[in-house]
Amino acid sequence: MIHEFVKKICAELSIPPATQTDSKKLYQLKLGQRTAIDCVDLLPGLALRANMAPIPSHRKEDLFVYIMRANLLGQGTSRSRIGINATEKSLTLSLGIPYELNYRSFKEAFEEFANHLIYWREEIVKFEQNQPPY
Repeated sequence: MIHEFVKKICAELSIPPATQTDSKKLYQLKLGQRTAIDCVDLLPGLALRANMAPIPSHRKEDLFVYIMRANLLGQGTSRSRIGINATEKSLTLSLGIPYELNYRSFKEAFEEFANHLIYWREEIVKFEQNQPPY
């Protein structure tokens, strides 16, 4: 199911075909030079995840409070969640959809996820430039 959805969205958005891992459950879609979104087939459902940005070395606590507010009830992230990768060096964005979906729902979730990824990357840049986030 996800394999067909990924092929179709790559064609519609004119992006390079997704690369697939050996497990055949993970597809990586590249949107431009520095943006890659992993799509994982959960059977049923799917997960989307992407690296957003390195964690800044200064004002970490302020950034984490800002992110926690965004994650609270999905106020700034919708159904996605901002987190930290396993090495604790980068911020990530993740979305889990634990149910079967059709292509239209997949496309809407993917586009919303990509929009949140771009938005939060810009917010982190603003934060690093000491612009108040709120």
